[in-house]
Amino acid sequence: MLAVLPFENLTGDAGEEYVSDGFTEEIITQLGRLNREQLRVIARTSMMTYKGSHKPIKQIAHELGVNYVLEGSIRKTGDGLRVTAQLIRADDQTHLWAREYDRPLGDLIKVQGEVAQAVAQEIQVRLSPEVEQTLAGVTRVDPEVYSAYLKGRFFWNKRSREGLAMAASFFEQALQRNPNYAPAYAGLADTYNALVFYGFLSSSEGIPKAKAAATKAVQLDGSRAEGHASLGYVYFMWEWNWAAAEREFQHAIELNGNYVPAYQWYALYLAAMGRGPDSLVQIQQARELDPFSLIVAAGSGYVAYFARQNHQAVAESEAALQEDPDFMAAHAVLGLAIEAQGNYAEAILEFQKALQLSDGRSTEYLDYLGHAYAISGNRREAEKILAELDEKIKGGGTPDYRVATLVALGEKDQALKDLEKGFEKGPYGFMWFKVDPRFDALRSDSRFQNLMLRVGLIK
Repeated sequence: MLAVLPFENLTGDAGEEYVSDGFTEEIITQLGRLNREQLRVIARTSMMTYKGSHKPIKQIAHELGVNYVLEGSIRKTGDGLRVTAQLIRADDQTHLWAREYDRPLGDLIKVQGEVAQAVAQEIQVRLSPEVEQTLAGVTRVDPEVYSAYLKGRFFWNKRSREGLAMAASFFEQALQRNPNYAPAYAGLADTYNALVFYGFLSSSEGIPKAKAAATKAVQLDGSRAEGHASLGYVYFMWEWNWAAAEREFQHAIELNGNYVPAYQWYALYLAAMGRGPDSLVQIQQARELDPFSLIVAAGSGYVAYFARQNHQAVAESEAALQEDPDFMAAHAVLGLAIEAQGNYAEAILEFQKALQLSDGRSTEYLDYLGHAYAISGNRREAEKILAELDEKIKGGGTPDYRVATLVALGEKDQALKDLEKGFEKGPYGFMWFKVDPRFDALRSDSRFQNLMLRVGLIK
């Protein structure tokens, strides 16, 4: 197991932070592609918690459970950048390898491949001919294209509305200058997927853009996991193309056995398919590779909730909220889990907080709140939520978002009518109906079973 500490920005310019952060992320990606059977690499999200940290290498290695640590820095030279990297064996602090690279910005991507090859050689990781060919074939990138791409990833990782908007802008800048740069298409796909998921962009606008970008990324460079994982996300979340989604997730993991989003999204897919034990295995892979990631912790909570393991779901979400009390998704997961345990009053508070953090835009969290009011016996507040959901439906939302609240109010026939309308309008929402406990009251109804058959969730 190897950890890449955030490369230190020694340029003297805080505005260049995206270069060191981006280099760190990309070197993790390159190392992750080497040989997953021999080398596991801690993901970027967890490693960024050590940014600016002065903890000893031995302590960091112990906290992460790694055998090797790669660290380095980036500073300006006359007409380019100097990258310094060194590989340290954790148990005895031996410096196994060190090197400096003086390169222009556009050549940093080649440096990442060279560092990956050097690390593999030093710790005797076997490389397949395909991986060797990929690393050897890396060419320089237009500095402006690479700079825009790094800025895009920098802002995408913030996961805020403003950050995602900035990310899309920078990825577009990269593609305007080089329309064939596959990583920027993958980044753009991830951005549009996130914008739709968090309710910051309408599905009608965002989903076609996400799919087009992911498809283009795979067409231009099918050897990178990112495009395949993004395309799998589109198939799973938006198009109900279950077989294609699983194929893309599995292929992404084959290409990069250390790419955390592939494990995370595949776990959610497996949970939706009712394959609870398999989903828990995949999310555990993500947790091991990215132990400090809040979004993975929230995903783990969702998976546990759908597997009816509410104690675990509560533990995962509460741990995430200890790190970030304003982490929207963790409040939602915690609400679902404690509602399933019968704690309706606390669940309502969690859903209210999640909705507040989403600026009131999340139809999904509004649905959670409506259901909690209804199941707690507060029909008046539940009907207010239904009225709000009606307005969102008029604005382009899908009727299936009202179903959970209607079921809890005992209005089963109307719930099934809304489901039918939602199916006709599509997409989204339906992937959870097979496993979400809130719909248990519908499972024995032949109309519900027929709809799940048409969606492809049962055979």
